[in-house]
Amino acid sequence: MNYKEILINVNNIKNLRNNFLENFDIKYESVFESLTQAVNNNKLNSIRLHKYLTNNKKLGKVNTARYLKSIGLNETFKISELNDDLIIKIAKYCSEK
Repeated sequence: MNYKEILINVNNIKNLRNNFLENFDIKYESVFESLTQAVNNNKLNSIRLHKYLTNNKKLGKVNTARYLKSIGLNETFKISELNDDLIIKIAKYCSEK
């Protein structure tokens, strides 16, 4: 792989990550599906959960941080660390806002 191909790959990954963050929707089904898929996607699963939830300002940063703390998580928790139970809790939280 040459430099130009690497640069193209990096830009493609950046675009994928930006689209993932910008297309966040607070509907239960949307959150559940996107997090379930992202857990196994090496290009997305290193995103911090707090950033995913608050990047497009549909959820407040402080309230989200408090909620994450209440379920035993913090602001540095990564999507790759999620399990099904946590995904369900987070999807419920988002849909109630």
